Amino acid sequence: MKIWQLLILLMFWSSSFSQIRIADVGDGWKNKVEQALDTIKKYDIQKYYLIMENCSNVAYWNGGFSTTEGDSTITISTREMKDGNIYNISAILVHESLHLFFKRTNFNLKPNLEEVVCYQHELEFLEKIPCVDYWLIENAKNKIKFYSKP
Repeated sequence: MKIWQLLILLMFWSSSFSQIRIADVGDGWKNKVEQALDTIKKYDIQKYYLIMENCSNVAYWNGGFSTTEGDSTITISTREMKDGNIYNISAILVHESLHLFFKRTNFNLKPNLEEVVCYQHELEFLEKIPCVDYWLIENAKNKIKFYSKP
């Protein structure tokens, strides 16, 4: 392959993934989100690419749970950020990025089914991490059971 072909390929590839803007509110939260993204990239590159393709912003809010805003922002609860567990923050990013994917592609599922699919996606990621906190896996399994109820 000629060098110019390689350069064009690299330029195309790098432009297909934009940089995520992470709110820098102090307390080292931006660094924790960056560590979480590095963790995702290390253990599941496909889920990392899904985040990079669908998320352009990471923000925080005082609500009791993490969520999405619009079709490109993941909003992490301040409670979860204060806890500071990198694996939990990673799981949130993985989970919420799938919600963003569904929004961006207009792939409509019933709300409970969408939650089941997102928690299964999260669980699949968590099970790839050696020595991950057991409670994270149990939480994902419990949420799958909860949202699977008729």
